[in-house]
Amino acid sequence: MTRTPITPPSRQPESPEVKKGLHNISLVWIVPVVAVLIGGWLIWREVAAKGPDITVTFLSAEGLTAGKTPVKYRDVTIGTVKDIKLNEYFTEVELTLQMSPEIEPYLTDAAKFWVVRPRVSAQGVTGLETIVSGFYIEMIPDKNGNEARHFKGFDEPQFIEGSGEGTRFILTSREAGSIAQGTPVLLRGVAVGEVLGTELDDTAQNVSVPVFVRAPYDALIKSSTRFWDSSGISLDLNAEGFSVRAQSIRSVIAGGVNFYTPDGDMESEAAPVNTVFPLYGSRKEAETLAYGISQQYILYFDSSVRGLSVGAPVEFRGIRVGEVESVDLEYVSETNSFRVPVVINMQPERVVMVGAENLGAGDYADIAAQLVRQGMRARLKTGSFITGQLYVDLDVYAMAPARYLGDGSSELTELPTLQQKSEEISQSLSSLLEKIETFPIEEIGIRLLGTVEGMENIVTSPAIEQGMNSISEAAAGINQLVTNLDTSVVPATRDALNAAEMALGGVRDMTAPNSPVRYNFEEALKELSAAARSLRTLADYLEQNPNALILGKSGNQETTP
Repeated sequence: MTRTPITPPSRQPESPEVKKGLHNISLVWIVPVVAVLIGGWLIWREVAAKGPDITVTFLSAEGLTAGKTPVKYRDVTIGTVKDIKLNEYFTEVELTLQMSPEIEPYLTDAAKFWVVRPRVSAQGVTGLETIVSGFYIEMIPDKNGNEARHFKGFDEPQFIEGSGEGTRFILTSREAGSIAQGTPVLLRGVAVGEVLGTELDDTAQNVSVPVFVRAPYDALIKSSTRFWDSSGISLDLNAEGFSVRAQSIRSVIAGGVNFYTPDGDMESEAAPVNTVFPLYGSRKEAETLAYGISQQYILYFDSSVRGLSVGAPVEFRGIRVGEVESVDLEYVSETNSFRVPVVINMQPERVVMVGAENLGAGDYADIAAQLVRQGMRARLKTGSFITGQLYVDLDVYAMAPARYLGDGSSELTELPTLQQKSEEISQSLSSLLEKIETFPIEEIGIRLLGTVEGMENIVTSPAIEQGMNSISEAAAGINQLVTNLDTSVVPATRDALNAAEMALGGVRDMTAPNSPVRYNFEEALKELSAAARSLRTLADYLEQNPNALILGKSGNQETTP
């Protein structure tokens, strides 16, 4: 038997087992991957931490450094100056600011930027801290506006309003004067607010002055509140004389805005935010225009009104009731003459009405017409002999006729006028001079000269000298007579007076109450009285019985048997 050789099975190489996953990644790559992730996160955080970039233009970049100068609000850094460059016209400096992300909602067109640096102004010295810390940009964020990324920087510091700590109001004026940003708002000399700035309105005809009044004083501002400019020193030369008015030293130097509210309106509601008020030039003007009802009248004068100016007072018996609004000159061709129309503005509410309330403009007009019928007239008077200023005086002249110089073409009610007293005096003087000119002064002078010559002849005549000698002789005789009277007549007169005194003493003794002579005299008088009564009785009897003279008295007679 043959044996078949056994061939051993052939062996095939085994393929390696491949495992998929992170297990085959080398640990060497972990470090770069982690570094990349950390770097990306840092980059993302840096990008996320950065706020928006904005541009602000200024006239100069003095004291500002890119990458260093901060942007602050209330001393809190909210951004940094990223880049500084000139604009394309080389007229301004353009700053790129990197702002914080939390400030992005406040980047509106109402936000304000300015550079804080040391400043010396009428309001004081500000920004001294920047001498050590360096200049920085101050920002006032504001949500009330449209989103913006380009801004115009201010040259002067802007006022930062406290949230909920006051109220903002708007004042309008023809001119700003010395009022500027930072000017104090005063109440009885105490600063209660500040002017936020000055700017022209849309028509460039008026100046808009926003002010901020701090609480609780903003509640004192009502719809009837009056604001006036109290800046500097006010010199007033008018019909009332010369006056000087000034507020505090700060308002004299830096200016100031004052306000007051009439006492009757203190209980009304406070004015809302951004209420517009007119800014008057003085307190006097503010008080003058503080009355609600005003009425205009026109006066005509035919004499000089030199010294009468716009704003001159209109008085009724010494009480101011209005002011002069305009003074013009008219030529009347029909009469070939001139006249001066004067328009006055009356505030009838200045007069306290007793027994009448809630009067309107029509009621005041009726009262004025009634006063004119009773004799109310207007005339010009001198308010001050120093200034020579005139004012319009109203009073009732019951006997003065109404004098109207207008032709009725004016739309305003005309009030009758009287001539000025000075004009009346000048007319009287002119009349007196005319009478003096009619005197025969030359003839009187000739006669007076003749009279003087006659008196001179009389004084120097010999008869006057002889008469003076005679008077001297007569005076000597009178002196001699007086001497004789002293030596002879006076003693005799004294003796006669003594005798008369003794006689009067005897008479006084006779008429004394206990004197016998007086007693006998009184008894005799009594007897005479009794006899007189008997005679009266007899006369009465005879008058009744005249036959008694013949027949005798009838009565009880004896009869014979």
